[in-house]
Amino acid sequence: MSKVSLKSIFLTFLGILYMALGILSYRGAIGRNHLDGLFWFSYAALFIIGLGMVLKKSDLIASQFSIILVPYIFWDTDFFYILLTGNSLWGITDYFFTAETLLIKVLILQHILAIPAALLGIYLIKLKNTNFWKFSAVQVLVFFVIVRLFTIPENNINCAFTNCLPFYISPVIYPFFWFLSYFIMIGIATFILYKVKVFWNKSPKTL
Repeated sequence: MSKVSLKSIFLTFLGILYMALGILSYRGAIGRNHLDGLFWFSYAALFIIGLGMVLKKSDLIASQFSIILVPYIFWDTDFFYILLTGNSLWGITDYFFTAETLLIKVLILQHILAIPAALLGIYLIKLKNTNFWKFSAVQVLVFFVIVRLFTIPENNINCAFTNCLPFYISPVIYPFFWFLSYFIMIGIATFILYKVKVFWNKSPKTL
């Protein structure tokens, strides 16, 4: 069996696993009658990263990496701080420790594994252009509109209503702050991918 086919089989297997985790996340939200949860970026990222691996579309994987990289760094920092100290840092991962079932905890822990998996997928498939950030920007915009129109502020999906970190931002300027933050985070992740040459078939020419 050739090296190329082994790589393809591995990516397909990993992609199906991630798509399955995404579907389980959506199913769990529906089963708990938590339909607002269908619009978490993390659920979409699981499925789309998996789809990108199955289809060998690195731009799909990179688009999700660009959205989740910085938020997941905050999430992971908060999570490991609690594990090491027993105290809450920012409070954004406290819900893990009160999760009702083991399956829910397993699905939540994808926050730790999603970034390495996405980078592995991008490395194996290779990027061909930098247009993936445009998909990221459109996805962020669409999700924000849907969340603000069709979900309740108490659930604060994707932190779209109030800041998830422990400092106050006026509701008047919060939408501007939210968009500015996400576009900066997408820019940071895109820049990182742009600069790391092992992720490219050839040197990227344009952002």
